Amino acid sequence: MEQEAWIQTMKNLESIRLFSSLLIRKTRKGALASAQEVDALFRIALKSGSTPLELSREMGISKTIVSRLIEQLTLKMLITKHYDRQDRRSCSLRITKEGRQELDNLCRYYLEPVCRLEREMDEESLRMLFSLIHRANQIMTKKKEEVF
Repeated sequence: MEQEAWIQTMKNLESIRLFSSLLIRKTRKGALASAQEVDALFRIALKSGSTPLELSREMGISKTIVSRLIEQLTLKMLITKHYDRQDRRSCSLRITKEGRQELDNLCRYYLEPVCRLEREMDEESLRMLFSLIHRANQIMTKKKEEVF
């Protein structure tokens, strides 16, 4: 990679890091759930009956980490696991009443950065931004190949 191209790639990466850092809220002090648990809780609320494997794919994290998240959310009584009668190894996840209340309490805090973009960007730019992010996510979740 040429020097100028390398420098531009590093600048692009820094822009992505800064955007991610500004967009993703840190866990509030004394919060019931961690930021990653809240992410999982949001996803389970949006798609009741999700499986751990689906959650792993959607979040882009390993099944081991998802298992830990599910365990923590279950212990905190924010979700429930419903096992398949035919295959006891398979389960679906559902948010509880307590989980929904916790999510409602956290919603404004975690969604504020996106709401700010919606307020301050014109509709077409916002649509294009999310369209490009969606496309980039599709590319990044494909099987990873060696770049260099």
